[in-house]
Amino acid sequence: MQKLKIAVFTDSFFPASGGTEQATYNLCKNLKELGHEILLFAPDYHRAQDFNEFEVIRIKSIKLSKNDMAVLCKLEYKKILKISKNFNPDIIYYCTASGMAKCAIKVAKKLNKPIVATIHTKFKEAFYNSSHSKLITNLLIGSLVRKLNRTNKIITVSNDMANQLHEYGYKKEVLVIKNGTDHIKSLSKTTNVNKNPNIFTFLFCGHIIKIKNIQFSIKSLGILKKELGFYNFKFYIVGEGNYKKKLEKLIKKENLYDNVIFTGFISDRIEISKIYSKADLFLFPSIFDTDGLVICEAASAGTPTLTINGYGASERITDNKNGFLSNYNVKDFSNRIYQIIQDKTLYNNVCQNVHTIYGEGWKQVAEKYERLFIDLIKNKQ
Repeated sequence: MQKLKIAVFTDSFFPASGGTEQATYNLCKNLKELGHEILLFAPDYHRAQDFNEFEVIRIKSIKLSKNDMAVLCKLEYKKILKISKNFNPDIIYYCTASGMAKCAIKVAKKLNKPIVATIHTKFKEAFYNSSHSKLITNLLIGSLVRKLNRTNKIITVSNDMANQLHEYGYKKEVLVIKNGTDHIKSLSKTTNVNKNPNIFTFLFCGHIIKIKNIQFSIKSLGILKKELGFYNFKFYIVGEGNYKKKLEKLIKKENLYDNVIFTGFISDRIEISKIYSKADLFLFPSIFDTDGLVICEAASAGTPTLTINGYGASERITDNKNGFLSNYNVKDFSNRIYQIIQDKTLYNNVCQNVHTIYGEGWKQVAEKYERLFIDLIKNKQ
């Protein structure tokens, strides 16, 4: 197999935490293990960084908010081009829609190399959530489509996201390659994690931001308590974000102050594993996420997920087989929760089958990228 030099461009990488960062790391790590050489350009996050698994070039970044992880790379094009020339990549790859995507396209054109992109994010929702302006959102989507049109191949991680790109105005074929699912070694449901059998435990892990739709879960749990009369539950929210204060107001309004617990951000994988294992049901009503890796992390602990039918996060789930689906309505979501609690046979059967949501491992995903890269290089030559 031909060994490649792959230059990777991203606006989000470790130490930031999220699905895109994790997916980029896993792909690069597995491509390196296949024998390829990786050079990744990523933000510096205003701090010194040690990373030894493959070569990472840190680019000076601009803070976008009080959150240290919300940054954009400065477009140090001359520096990046010089490093790229010395590296002499066989192919350019980007997984962003921001400044580093533009930089990747310029480098690919200058060096006459093929270029590939993976789009992980529903950018229309993300742009509007940041700008609150339809005009600005439409301008940014137009800019994104122009970048995609200058890229040899576009990949995304769900059919839902592929359809979104076509709605944005991108006309060419989009290749769907789902994220790998090398699940974490986790605690089984039989492991002692101080679980109270009389309390049904719900869980969310991720960024506490509006587009994650945690407020939808809270409203549904309010109905569960007030209208359906089920009180014995806890809802753990693991993570940090700028939407926490608004959620706290909603929790108070829904009279869930004794039911909802914010844990803050947890980086320790053993502790995360314990929390996943302690949960009975992972609540993930996001219509923003394209292929939520947290669903697979929950499954690795034997914990099934309830999510919204027809969106990216639901594509791994067969309802009542390896997880649960609901219509996008808080009452329907609440009724599904109540049904899951009451039907212990159904719930236990789903727990037994939850592992079937896993798709290909990251090695198999990396091999798909490898074949695609080699084909594009041959066509370019």
